[in-house]
Amino acid sequence: MATADQYAEWIVKNSAKRGTPEFDIVAQAYQEAKAEENALLAQQQQIQPAAEQPGVLDQIVGAGETALTLLTGATGGTVGMIGGAVGGLASQILGGQFGTPEANRAVSEAAQKGAQALTRMPRGQAGQEQVQAVGRALEGVPAFIPIVGPAAATIGQATRQAALPAAATGAAIMQRGTQAIAPAMQRIAQAPAAIRESIGMPPAPQAAQAAATGGRAAGGAAATPLELQRFAEAEQAGLRLSEGEIKRSPELLAFEKEKAKTPEYQAPFLERQQENNRAALAKFEELIDSTGAESVGAPNDFSNTGIKVVDTLMKGWNAEKAKTRALYQAFEDSPEALELVDAAPLVDFLNAQNKNIPGITGVSDSAAQNAVRLGIATIDPDGNLQAIPTSLGQLERFRESISAIGATTPNDKRLSSLLKRNIDAIGEPIAGPMLGAMRAQRRRQAQKYENRAIVSQLLLEKKGMSDRQTPIEDVFRKTILTARPSEITHMKRVLNTIGGGEGKQAWQELQGATVRHLLESAESGIGADNLPVISAAKLNKAVKSLDASNKMELVLGKETAEQIRNLNQVLQYIQSTPPLTSINNSGTARTIAALIAESAVQGAAFGIPLPVIQGMRMLKDNIKDKKIKARIEKALNYRPTGTGAPNP
Repeated sequence: MATADQYAEWIVKNSAKRGTPEFDIVAQAYQEAKAEENALLAQQQQIQPAAEQPGVLDQIVGAGETALTLLTGATGGTVGMIGGAVGGLASQILGGQFGTPEANRAVSEAAQKGAQALTRMPRGQAGQEQVQAVGRALEGVPAFIPIVGPAAATIGQATRQAALPAAATGAAIMQRGTQAIAPAMQRIAQAPAAIRESIGMPPAPQAAQAAATGGRAAGGAAATPLELQRFAEAEQAGLRLSEGEIKRSPELLAFEKEKAKTPEYQAPFLERQQENNRAALAKFEELIDSTGAESVGAPNDFSNTGIKVVDTLMKGWNAEKAKTRALYQAFEDSPEALELVDAAPLVDFLNAQNKNIPGITGVSDSAAQNAVRLGIATIDPDGNLQAIPTSLGQLERFRESISAIGATTPNDKRLSSLLKRNIDAIGEPIAGPMLGAMRAQRRRQAQKYENRAIVSQLLLEKKGMSDRQTPIEDVFRKTILTARPSEITHMKRVLNTIGGGEGKQAWQELQGATVRHLLESAESGIGADNLPVISAAKLNKAVKSLDASNKMELVLGKETAEQIRNLNQVLQYIQSTPPLTSINNSGTARTIAALIAESAVQGAAFGIPLPVIQGMRMLKDNIKDKKIKARIEKALNYRPTGTGAPNP
C-alpha cells in the first residue's frame, strides 16, 4: 500500500484532474493513509513522549508568575534588602571595619541576600525564562525591581537611610513589611487564572489538551487535497502562499492580515506582496513572449497590432483577387467563353421589375443598362428589353457587373441575388471546367474577405471617404473583445491561410494583445518598487469577461488559457478572504490593550503596582514580540504535509 506522502505527491502533480473519480479515489486513500500514520505516531509518542515546549497558555501562566516575582521583588525584596543592609552594617560597625572596601562588599552581599529571601521565584520553565528576559531588558534602567540587581548607589542610599535603627529594628521592619504585602502576594498568585478568565480561555488548557490527545500535545493536521491543490497552483504560477492562504482558515488569515497592517510586523508581508506581484508580472510577460507577438505599443495602445492585422489581411485579399483575375482571363481566352446561350429568361425577369423609382429600383435599373451595354439585350420602341444572341463570356461579364453595383438595402440585396441565380441557371448547363474553376475561386474570395463583416469592415472604406470603416486603434477590440466566437474563428482561419508566415504572425499579434489586455486591465496603481500592482479583483473581472463564451481559450489556446485561469485563482487566494474572517484594520484593539496595560485600572483590578505593569510591558516587547515574529516566519514559509519539504 502506498504511503500518505506518495498519495500527496500524486495529488499535487494531477491537480488538473480534480473532480474526476480517479482524483476522488486517491484523495480518499490519502486521508485514510494519513490517519493510519497519525495513529501509529500517537502510539509511539505515548511510549516515549517528547519534551514539550511552553505554549501560548504556558506563557500566560509564566507571565503571572513573573508578575509575582516582580511584585515581591518590588515590595518584600526591597524590605529584605534594607533589613539585610542594616544587619550587615551593624555587624561591620561592631567589628571595627566600617568604612573599608571589605565592609562595603559585606553590606552589599547582606542586602542582596535579604532581597532574595523575600522575593518569590517562578517554578515553571516559562516563568523563569521570562524573568531572565525582564532582567536583560531592564539593564541600565533605574532599579525598582531588586531581583534585577540594584546599583551600588541604591544600596548605599538604602543603607544610609537605615543606619540609625538597630539590627533588631531592622528585623521588625522586615516582619511588618512582610505582613503588609501578604494580601498583595496572594492576589498576584491568583493572577494567572484572572488573566485566563479575562481573555475567555479555559482554566486548564494543557490538561484538557493532554486528555484529548492521549497525554501529549496535538500535532499538525494532515494536509487536505484542496490545500495540496492550492499549493500546486501557486507553484505553477510562480507565486508563494502563506499558511492562511493555503488553508483558507479565517483564524489564520485574520492573524496574517492584522499583522500585515501593524507597522512593526509588516516588513516581511510587504516583501512577500512585492515578491508575488513581481512574479505575477513576470508570468504575464512570459505568456506574452510565448505567443510570439512582436508588435509592442504604448500602454493601452493597440495600434501596432491593428496595423499588422489590416496590412496582412489586405495582402491576402489582393492575392485572392489576383488569382480570381487570372482565372477570369484564362476563361475569357478559352473556347468556353464563345459558347452561345439563350438570355431570354434573364431579359424577361428584368422587364418584370419596376423601373425608374428613386430609392427602390436602383439595382434593376442599373442591371438593365448593363445588359444593353454588354450586348445581351436591346431596347424596343416601347422601352422594354429585347434579348439578342449572347455568348457565355458576355453573360459572365454581366454577372460581374451586378456584383459591382453594390446593393445596400435589403430589397437591393434580394434582387441582386435573384439576378445571379437566373444567370447561373442559364450558363451552368453548358459551362466547362474553366468557368467552374473561376466561379469557385470567386466564391472563396468573397467568403474569406467580403461576405463577413469582421473582415470586410477592416478592409473597406467608409462610403465616399478614404477612412476605413474600422479605425486602426479599434482593430483589436473589434476582432477579439467585442466579436462573437464564430467571428473570431473566421478571423483566425483567414489569417492562417495567408502565406509567407505573415498571416500566422498577425494572429500571434492578436494573441499577444489579448494577454496584454488582461495584464493592463488588472493593473491598479504603482507599488513601492515602482512596478504596476496587479489587482486580483480587476484581473478576475477581465478573465471572466473574456472567458464567458470560451473566447480566451479560442484565442490563446487551451494551455495558455489554463495558465491565466490558474494565475487568476492564486491571486484570489492571496487578495481575498473567506466569510467570517474578522480583521481589525484600524489597530484600535492594540491601542486599547496598550492603554489598559499601562493604566492604574489594571493595577487596581489585580492589585499589581504600576512598576510591575511597566515590567510586564517590557516582557511583551522582548518575548511576545519574538514569538509573533516566529509565527509570521512560519506562516509565510508554510508547506503542506506531503509536498516534500519540511516546514520552518
